Amino acid sequence: MGGVKQVTCFYPEAEINRITTVFSLSRLKISSQGGYIPGNQILQVDIDSMQIAGVCAMSKTNKFVSLFFCFARVGLLISALAPAFAVTSEVLVLGVHPYRPHSELELMFQPMADFLSQQIERKIEVRIGDSYQSHHDAIINGDVDIAYIGPSLFVSVFDEHVDIPVLARLEVNGKPTFIGKIIVRESSGFHKLEDLKKHRFAFGSPSSTMSHLVPRQMLHDEGIDIDDFSGHHFYNNHNNVALAVLAGDADAGAVKEAIYEKYKERGIVAIGDTAEVSEHLFIASTKLDPQILRKLKYAMLSLNQDNPSTSSVLKPIKQTATALVDASSKDYQGLRDILNALRSRGVKW
Repeated sequence: MGGVKQVTCFYPEAEINRITTVFSLSRLKISSQGGYIPGNQILQVDIDSMQIAGVCAMSKTNKFVSLFFCFARVGLLISALAPAFAVTSEVLVLGVHPYRPHSELELMFQPMADFLSQQIERKIEVRIGDSYQSHHDAIINGDVDIAYIGPSLFVSVFDEHVDIPVLARLEVNGKPTFIGKIIVRESSGFHKLEDLKKHRFAFGSPSSTMSHLVPRQMLHDEGIDIDDFSGHHFYNNHNNVALAVLAGDADAGAVKEAIYEKYKERGIVAIGDTAEVSEHLFIASTKLDPQILRKLKYAMLSLNQDNPSTSSVLKPIKQTATALVDASSKDYQGLRDILNALRSRGVKW
């Protein structure tokens, strides 16, 4: 085998200098080609000066070449490449509940997956749940290793598994809490919650914190039960609730503040605010290796205003995110009280 072959290895950028040194000692040439590809470095290795024996998948053309495993006559090559193969041995899954369209969420969370992959030297892929319930089930069954989860879903999961590891929660504009909004069309003539009786109301998923559960309790506290509406409908995400209100398919709806801000210029107004609830958070599977767990938590908590990576990692998830901060189940006690009140009235989700 001669000439320059293109080899793809899964390598943290920090390892490149060390590998370059090793290859130089072995009279091999190595260079980074092209831009950064999340989770990978494209390397070129001149293998003319070395005999390589073993199992290799290698193209004879200029196309992409994957090196799965090779034995080298020079032991330094093996020691340099060993971390790369260890990293790719098992893919971890970052699961996300479907609070926005799947394609949108995949783009939002890929930078986080790439950042964590670099930090823990394990490939991480993003997987979006088909529903809030399927996301819940994937967490309980250990089908995801890391999960981004809404507050209500977290309370439900924690009540089933009190030992679930909490990694970090979002801080938005310096606050680790958020609120919901009751929205109507600007031209609706509705000005207070009481005006909504005998009209149509749009909720999000039954398991949604700010598109169903917290607003549902708030409406009850204001003397409005679900039977007081002329009709109600559950949509699968916050965006669809806002769009239903704008389209006239619903007279009012419940969304989190970020969605209200997204659509308010298109003609919606808020006539009610919910109580503050602790922000969305990242949790981990109870099956995850403790060492990996510690690395994940450390990496997430490093995302603060002093870290230059914070903006590129967190802004895609939420434009107003300023950090990831420490969290515990106690931060969600207020929400737990709301959910208990709903259960006592027979509300299901």
